[in-house]
Amino acid sequence: MDLKNIYLISKGDSAIMMRMDEEMIINPVLMLAISRMRENDNAETREKMVEAMVEAKFLVPCLIQMKPGTEQETQRDTTNTVVNFNMLRTQAGQMYFMIFTDIGSLKKWQDIPNQNGMVMTFDDVADLVLRAGDKAAGVVLNPQTTNLAFQSGMIAEIMKNRESVQAEGAVQEITSEEAADILK
Repeated sequence: MDLKNIYLISKGDSAIMMRMDEEMIINPVLMLAISRMRENDNAETREKMVEAMVEAKFLVPCLIQMKPGTEQETQRDTTNTVVNFNMLRTQAGQMYFMIFTDIGSLKKWQDIPNQNGMVMTFDDVADLVLRAGDKAAGVVLNPQTTNLAFQSGMIAEIMKNRESVQAEGAVQEITSEEAADILK
């Protein structure tokens, strides 16, 4: 697989720009769910794996640089920072963002001192993949070890399903008469 870089501006909402050794990220629930899914691949184990995936935090290696002309600014934000995410290219030419469940898995892929990156949630990763459009086929979890790929379409479907579940669970204001009707 070849490495290629794609330049994106960090959205800066919940993704955290940092050296990845500054926050301990481990995902034992996700890794257990993946292991169980691989032992017994069925709808239930896949659903449990996806549930663990959307609750996890990931290490996402990238190069964080100041935009040209802003090097003297002391505060980094989306107006003066460019984030360069590494991607993997398959033999078929498809490009995948890489995410890691822990620093050990990252170091098995590439052991670079003072590796920079972001700690991202599944929502952050999904946003990154979906905003990249046809430039990204999806995301691969733990290249060199777990090697679990999620296609862009699957990520979009997971996000769509999460939005509908969140909408169904939304708090709605109702009148006392409506509440009485519900309780009948």
